[in-house]
Formats: sequence, structure tokens, C-alpha cells
Amino acid sequence: MDIQEQKKEIRRKIRTLKKEQSTYDKESASSIIANKVLKLEEVASSRTILLYHSLPDEVLTHYLINYLYSYEGGCKRIVLPIVEGEYLALKEYNPKELECGYRNIMEPSGGKSVDPSEIELAVIPGVAFDSDCNRMGRGKGFYDKLLPYLECPKIGLGYDFQMVEKIPCCQHDIPLDMVITESETYCRLL
Repeated sequence: MDIQEQKKEIRRKIRTLKKEQSTYDKESASSIIANKVLKLEEVASSRTILLYHSLPDEVLTHYLINYLYSYEGGCKRIVLPIVEGEYLALKEYNPKELECGYRNIMEPSGGKSVDPSEIELAVIPGVAFDSDCNRMGRGKGFYDKLLPYLECPKIGLGYDFQMVEKIPCCQHDIPLDMVITESETYCRLL
């Protein structure tokens, strides 16, 4: 089985496992994950943070976005990706300027464009991860094209059931620095 077939099989398996999870289980796990993220030194020391506006089957990030954007969360500059053709562009988050974009993902409708070099911490979604902090996305390569331009710590968020023994990787795949699930935090040995 080649790498693409292996990835399709992992995506199929994870999709099935996601359907088996209750909304309550996903919300509970997401809350645990969000609290772990908020305790990270990387969050405290970063002013500009790239997050993603989660889809219903992803670790929920709405709380993280709103908390970090608020005064209580330290008034961080939150950046969200928007899909432009085959690439992700980065825009400043403003809760009053969101619109439904690609695949019904909420995206900034206005806001200042942000260069990847300005990002101090990136929180990245994935379909599956492994303990070496490799990630596998949905297959369109949006984040694969962005990751080489991010010169900051990169953290993946996933549920325990999204952890697999080994992600099949290509030469261009970039591992993350950390993956956080509800029960574990995996750090890549540098």
C-alpha cells in the first residue's frame, strides 16, 4: 500500500471514530485540551497567535479564540486562516467580522492581513497525529503549504482517538513541535 492509500485508510478510520463520539465527549475533551493550551509558556510569551476556527468534528477552539482575544486572556492578537484558492491567507480576528467561508469554516471577513513571519505561536488542526508529532490533514494540503513559512512553535490539537501509531510521511511533510490531546502532551525531540 502506497503512502496515499495509507493516508486514505487512516482518514477513513478516524472519520468512523469521530462519528462514534458524542457531542458531550467532544466538548469535555476540548475543554481539557483548551485548559492545557492556556497553561503553556508558549501561549503566555506569545503576542500573535495563529488559531483555527474549528469545524464540529475538530477539537473545539472557539473558547480559546475568544478567551485569548479578550482582556481576561491577555488581549492576544489572534490570527485565523482563510482559504484563498489553493492557499491559506492569514487575517487578524475580530469577533464582529466573521463570515462563512470554505467548507462552512468561519473566517475573518475584514481585518488586516498578517504575514506568516509575524506569527509567534501556531495552533494547527489535523485529522490524525502520531507520538513523533507528525500530522495528517484532510488532504488538500493547505497547512502543508503554510507550515514552511511559520518560524514559530507549532502545536497540534487532537482527541485521543486521533492518535495513530505512525503517520505515513513524505519528504515535504513538516512535523509539529507538540501535539496535545485530552490525556497526553507529545513533544518532538529536537
